[in-house]
Amino acid sequence: MTNSARQEDLDRHPVATGPAAGGEVPVIDLGGPGAVEAIAAACRDWGFFQVVNHGVPATLVDAVWRETRGYFARPDADKLALSRTRGNPWGYYNNELTKNQRDKKEVFDLTSEGVDPIYDAANRWPADDGGFRRTMTAWFEACETLSLELLDALGLGLGLPRGYLRPFFAPQHTGLLRLNHYPVRDPRAALDAAPPPADLGVHHHTDAGALTVLLQDSVGGLQVYRDGFWHDVAPLEGAFVINTADMMQVWSNDRYRAPVHRVLAMHEHDRYSLPFFFNPSADCEVRPLEDVVDSTHPPRYRPIRWAEFRGRRTDGDYADYGPEVQIADYRIDRNS
Repeated sequence: MTNSARQEDLDRHPVATGPAAGGEVPVIDLGGPGAVEAIAAACRDWGFFQVVNHGVPATLVDAVWRETRGYFARPDADKLALSRTRGNPWGYYNNELTKNQRDKKEVFDLTSEGVDPIYDAANRWPADDGGFRRTMTAWFEACETLSLELLDALGLGLGLPRGYLRPFFAPQHTGLLRLNHYPVRDPRAALDAAPPPADLGVHHHTDAGALTVLLQDSVGGLQVYRDGFWHDVAPLEGAFVINTADMMQVWSNDRYRAPVHRVLAMHEHDRYSLPFFFNPSADCEVRPLEDVVDSTHPPRYRPIRWAEFRGRRTDGDYADYGPEVQIADYRIDRNS
């Protein structure tokens, strides 16, 4: 079976309609008792959960929504002036591929200030950005802080000391913030007489890094795949959606799962979301942690050089370079 056929079959699976189909994505109070245990259970069972009482002020949330919607309302020419490329992935793009299928969306990506260590490129900002740069920088920093707290909780859930995972993100993590706009009208429609088809907002995938912190609006459309069904990740006011990603699955030796998820194409209302992808340092080599492997649970993955893995995954945003790199490519076959 071809890679595209497997993708098509997965997207044909039904959407869950009630508890009989496996329940709902957990909601966890970060300030409540048992939060670490609840997070660990969610990472084992779903790879997805929502958090409340996270400490990010509502005023900052309001500001980042205002700036995000304002940015995507700009004329196409202004946005295209900062188009992402394979050589510099920071800026705007409206023709992204996921597993070699075009997504119906437009994005703006940014990372830590300065020249990043993987692509050797710096953020690019609109010339007349008003409060855009200031607000996005503040949001980036708030997501960093929350990600580190969640990272500690994930480590504690594996029986590791608090702070155990932090050195893998030092001295500089390679996280990035993405602004997503999923419009009803195809963002390529004004530029192409017949744009390539895009039947989903984002085609199904797992995230490449350690964990993702997502702010989504009230429209809905995010779905996670579990036990043969697609499950809606219903918007919850004041909450962040969290999911574990590929490198966390490797570190945990499959105790935590990197969940497959997708976003539906919009047909009635535009949708906006802001994922923060928390990624290791550029020189990190990711492998199952010594403290989670033993004679009965041997390592299931070969070492992964993060900068190489990340670079190969990003290349697939722009063109079909063959099957997208996956952690399954590094899995150790015990039967060979």
